[in-house]
Amino acid sequence: MYTIKQLPEDFIVQEKSTIIPKENGPYLYLLLRKRERTIFDVLQELSRKLRIREKDIGFAGSKDKQAVTEQVISLYRKRKEDVLYVQLRGATLSFLGYGTTPISLGDLEGNGFIIVVRNLDEKSIKKAHLEKIRFSPNYFDEQRFSLHNAEIGKLFVKKQFKEAAALIQEPRFQEQLQKEPNNPIGALQRLPLRLLRMYVSAYQSYLWNETLAAYLRKRGTILKTVSYSLGEFVFVDDETLFAMVSIPLIGFGSEELEKEPEVKEIIAALLEKEGINHNDFIIRQLPDITPEGELRKAFVDVKDFSLSAPEQDELNQGKKKVTAQFFLPKGSYATMVIRKLFAGN
Repeated sequence: MYTIKQLPEDFIVQEKSTIIPKENGPYLYLLLRKRERTIFDVLQELSRKLRIREKDIGFAGSKDKQAVTEQVISLYRKRKEDVLYVQLRGATLSFLGYGTTPISLGDLEGNGFIIVVRNLDEKSIKKAHLEKIRFSPNYFDEQRFSLHNAEIGKLFVKKQFKEAAALIQEPRFQEQLQKEPNNPIGALQRLPLRLLRMYVSAYQSYLWNETLAAYLRKRGTILKTVSYSLGEFVFVDDETLFAMVSIPLIGFGSEELEKEPEVKEIIAALLEKEGINHNDFIIRQLPDITPEGELRKAFVDVKDFSLSAPEQDELNQGKKKVTAQFFLPKGSYATMVIRKLFAGN
């Protein structure tokens, strides 16, 4: 079984931002380099040390925790002299410039990856080198779901807020919930909005994975299936047939995007199984997290792909390692490319 992220340095992520720094403006742009930390951890620490609100720190996307990552963040009404002295655990900040707009989710072209894959044998490496990587299924991978993210999101959609609140492990939130045990919505409203949205997005992502897997079972020639915590990823060997296919992320109004009868049928069966409908995604108690439907490409272009020659794996005796490098557009998961290459080999 292949291994990734055995060391944080085995998984390097370099964001390609759409932001162009200028010489002045109300927003300060910084390059954040972090190791073994989530973006939310770093933002909490930074807001505390600078005495600013978390929502005044902008970023374009979350990155893997067990990794070394680079991404651009923005701060409102701060000068570099106010910020660069701050010492962060497992993270550093570098000055890039200023601008007139905050960085928001999606303000990136994509990410470059350098990934060391360990614990390999010669057979799996040879098979991977024969693989012509052009497309990869655009599933959401484990990083999206954590321990309970999708389950919490489903409970939000079903308006079971007390049950959802019990699963949120954030210490400050649980302290607030203990003060108001009969007011879970009030406690939830004190959480950062982007964290609440993350839970609903995780549930949408699970539903999308299930939809794509069912679609490929019906329409593709199955190459292999790979289990993960919430189900199975289906890989097919005729990916070019699906290069132009887009699958709706289920949300409020997404039924208008379900043009293909087969996709519509799959989604209808999935919603019945989950015990929900499209209108359940209207969350009036927390209206700012109501998710709309949108289209997501079923397969993603893998650009600038290369796979190194094998080397001795110094961390796993008798095994080999290789290094994969490639670029993916925003919202796509590098770990799916690695699964495609090595899972089940």
